Amino acid sequence: MGGGQSEAMIEISPENARDYLVSRGQIPADGEARIEPLGWGISNVVMKVELPGDCFVFKQSLPKLRVKDDWPFDRSRIFVERDCMRLLGELLPPGSVPSVRFSDDENFTFGMSCAPEGGVLWEQALLEGQIDPVTAEHAGNLLAQMHNRAASDARAQTRFADPTVFLQGRVDPYHRTTAKAHPDLAPLIAAEVERMLRTRRTLVHGDYSPKNIFAYPGHLLLLDFEVAHYGDPAFDTAFCLNHLLLPAVRFPERRARYLESAQRLWRTYSSHLDAALSEGIEAHTVRELGCLLLARIDGKSKIPYITEEPTKEVARRIAREILTGEEMSLPAVFDLVERRIAEAEQE
Repeated sequence: MGGGQSEAMIEISPENARDYLVSRGQIPADGEARIEPLGWGISNVVMKVELPGDCFVFKQSLPKLRVKDDWPFDRSRIFVERDCMRLLGELLPPGSVPSVRFSDDENFTFGMSCAPEGGVLWEQALLEGQIDPVTAEHAGNLLAQMHNRAASDARAQTRFADPTVFLQGRVDPYHRTTAKAHPDLAPLIAAEVERMLRTRRTLVHGDYSPKNIFAYPGHLLLLDFEVAHYGDPAFDTAFCLNHLLLPAVRFPERRARYLESAQRLWRTYSSHLDAALSEGIEAHTVRELGCLLLARIDGKSKIPYITEEPTKEVARRIAREILTGEEMSLPAVFDLVERRIAEAEQE
């Protein structure tokens, strides 16, 4: 599984990336290779390597996340991502996930195939106002396929049984941090966490959102599996829907199209989900959605495009009503979002 032997841990940077790849036999010492950082996100070093007629991406998990708050996150999450990518490469339709190219366990690094040309990052399209509900339908369908096929897969149940990366990457920085910011809601959030953690029904992506989905004509490519675990499918549905509702709050003039995408994602997902996974999924999605809406405003991982306090307050109000009100259906949640945004426009 691992590749190459190193006497000391190598922290990869743009300055040493070429030497690292040459030493691992991934690029020729005397050949053409263009290496460029990608994204420079909060949790990994990610670089793209272009060779004549070839392309791959490699990533190394960081020992400390690039955020203001202290956020412990085990570097072994990189192996969770690699193994999830391999498994989903078997379970999902061809082209749904990148293929693993190499693995270097000593240095918490692995390489994968590049996203093919011709795709658009779904988040970028959404934030630019290019809102295609068909993409949301594809996302709902692919998520249902993942949940359905992994539910009875022994490899998924065994390899992803340990929830450590999910606790470190989601529950602690999202739910528990948000509960501290809103002590009156802490018991409700704690109850949702307890329910979610005791639910073990299928493989959960844990970061199923538009920022990790490339859309192509007729299919999607999924990325970023580092918090994958065997758990509650409602986390994935809530996580993705959250990234359709938050843009509606931020760009109220486009809210009808964002909400239509949310409706179509849920309708497609729920219509394709196996009956064995369907019980309680909508109610659990609603509850988790309330937590996640609030977490992206007041947790450690704040949504970057909502910075104005009045806009934050709209999201907080919606989240609070979901968490404290009567049990709602998802259509009722979408109606609530529409009403609260419209009211904010009148204020």
